[in-house]
Amino acid sequence: MKPIFRIAIMPLALLAKGAWAEVSSAYLIINDNFKGEVVVNLGPDGQPCINTPLLREWGIREAATKEMATTAEGCILPNILSARSIEVFYEPVAQLLTVDIPAAMLGDSVLAGRWDDGIDAAFVNYQLNYGHYAGENYRNTDRHESLYADITTGANVGPWRLRYQPVYQKETWGNPTWHTERALAYRDIKAWRATLTLGDSVTPSALFENVRFRGISLVSDSRMLPDGLRQFSPWIRGFARSNAQVRVRQNGELIYQTFVSPGVFVLKDVYPPALEGDLTVTIRESDSTETERKIPYSSMPNLVYIGQWRYDASVGKYRPYYGMEEEQPSFVQASLSYGLPGKVTLYGGVQGADIYHSAAIGIGKSLNQWGAISADYTFSSARQPRRATPDTGSMMRVRYAKAFPAWESSLSLMAQYYPRQRYRTFGTAIDQQSTYWWDWEDGMFVGDFDEEKKYRLEARYNQYLSDSDSLYLTLVREATRGNQRGETSVEMGFSASMGKVDVALYAEYNRPSYGKEQAQLGLSFSLPLNALGAPRMKLNYDHTLANDRTDSRRIGVSGTLLDDYSLSYNASTSQSQRYGSSQDLSADYQYNAGELRVGHSQGKGYRQQNLELSGSLMAHQEGLTLGQSLGDTVAIVSVPGTPGIGVDNQYGVTTDWRGYALVGNLTPYRINSLTLDSFELPETLELPETDQEVVPTAGAIMFSRFAPARKVSPDAAQTNSPE
Repeated sequence: MKPIFRIAIMPLALLAKGAWAEVSSAYLIINDNFKGEVVVNLGPDGQPCINTPLLREWGIREAATKEMATTAEGCILPNILSARSIEVFYEPVAQLLTVDIPAAMLGDSVLAGRWDDGIDAAFVNYQLNYGHYAGENYRNTDRHESLYADITTGANVGPWRLRYQPVYQKETWGNPTWHTERALAYRDIKAWRATLTLGDSVTPSALFENVRFRGISLVSDSRMLPDGLRQFSPWIRGFARSNAQVRVRQNGELIYQTFVSPGVFVLKDVYPPALEGDLTVTIRESDSTETERKIPYSSMPNLVYIGQWRYDASVGKYRPYYGMEEEQPSFVQASLSYGLPGKVTLYGGVQGADIYHSAAIGIGKSLNQWGAISADYTFSSARQPRRATPDTGSMMRVRYAKAFPAWESSLSLMAQYYPRQRYRTFGTAIDQQSTYWWDWEDGMFVGDFDEEKKYRLEARYNQYLSDSDSLYLTLVREATRGNQRGETSVEMGFSASMGKVDVALYAEYNRPSYGKEQAQLGLSFSLPLNALGAPRMKLNYDHTLANDRTDSRRIGVSGTLLDDYSLSYNASTSQSQRYGSSQDLSADYQYNAGELRVGHSQGKGYRQQNLELSGSLMAHQEGLTLGQSLGDTVAIVSVPGTPGIGVDNQYGVTTDWRGYALVGNLTPYRINSLTLDSFELPETLELPETDQEVVPTAGAIMFSRFAPARKVSPDAAQTNSPE
């Protein structure tokens, strides 16, 4: 049975007395955002009853709902709502209830009453990457194969989410290893709009550099807040010369890994777990060469509503990246933000350990249609084993962000300046505790000190010209004291669809503090081959110019096969000024129980075959279900006894022989519509119910049962046919 969000529940006695003329369903829109289907109680005048609990459900703060005059039935008088600028419009014919609420009155998410912790269940989420290598380039390696296995296990018990992620790595060199990437338990605390985490995590404060640790933390969760205060997800663009492996790390932690085909690629589903911290993108080509670049990433400036708090508190032990030998000091960190009148936010925080102390204070201001700005000052003191006195310093930072909805664009700026030398983050303080014997003579340090930072500037602009056309520009400039050259990087790109031809143009420039400048200019286009009788095939061409003699040209074809487009392929040949010619073949098959990708590459000095297998296994109250890779928040769809039913926006997913399917990614604390696709259903069957709405909490496993398909007469099937 389809779940209904009941926004007004009146006593049965009032219904018996005929106080209400009708109970009707309607679609609810609050401040231009769709909030799902609701049930409304209509009075004799045909208008819905608006009461105080209902206003709280919509997210209006309790203080704003006090002393509102009501009728004998508990309905707030219309003039009282109008006096507070709360407008309610009901259209009975369209079954539409539209509500406008001043933003200043909203304190919580309007969906809090629908948040669902889901069911108790357990799962295994796996990703296996295997590579086999041959040729001159791999003649002296320890072995000619690599294997990466990420097997994440999890269990949900009530509001608790338990996660354990062991990783196995065997490279062409070194010894194979197992290590634990993370082990943790977490849950949300709805009343506090926060998440409690026990185990491995990353400090969340936007004031300090993020730190990996093992301990306990309590953090305000911005996902429970209105959309306007949520962080954004960056698009990661790049270029691969072959079937390449792409890894994305934040603060040294692997957060995303995949294989891409040759040419320009865009990753749109990378959600950094930390609000601050550059993203490191590593592209490993088939010939084992690697390129690496950093993408500046930061959330919007700290802002909270008037009278609201945002906080985080962490206690634990520093956790170094796997394979690194570093000290692991215990530490504490806390930060607090508070909303003041005039759309001003005051925030500050502290971070402390036996080798390090830091404190920060800042202020943020909403400029309304002109965006938001924040400024903060941080002081640090770190133990320095190379000197008799601690390293002390400070940093001043200004951030600005603005979204332009009418132009479909966004701009973010950041400037950091270090007025006092020897400023240290907690991470650099830990790094400098390690010294080497050859840097000491007679108890005196004679080695080189690291250069001191002077300033860092970042600018990022994104412009969406249409559904298919966009451009972006990213600028980064960093300087150190005593080095006038500094480091500069520029990245820009433009993509568009011109008729049936897709075109992309991009340019990159990087000038490091030391070493040779690097520049690259690329052009690519994709042309459908419909005229040749291949409607699902494209001709692709890429041309790249670079100042380091890595110019390349690539031409190939790509397309999809099978009725459900679940099988894709790519074949290409490349010619490079430095690396010679190469050939690449790959195929990707998305099926109901996972995804399989195979590839073959060969060129000067190498041959490579790779295989990637990913998927999941869910154990729930009604048995075991296989599925594709799972995200953090998922759903189980049940259509009893009806196999082969697809789910919209879930590529390659259909119900299994028992009628179950896994939906791998849901958005927590927001409405998620689960819609069945009956395209493959025989004409003699129909689905009585095709869509349901769920509003899961973070990490929830939702269970949605649909009515099974039922038989219809041939005449009825013909009548319902679109023809």
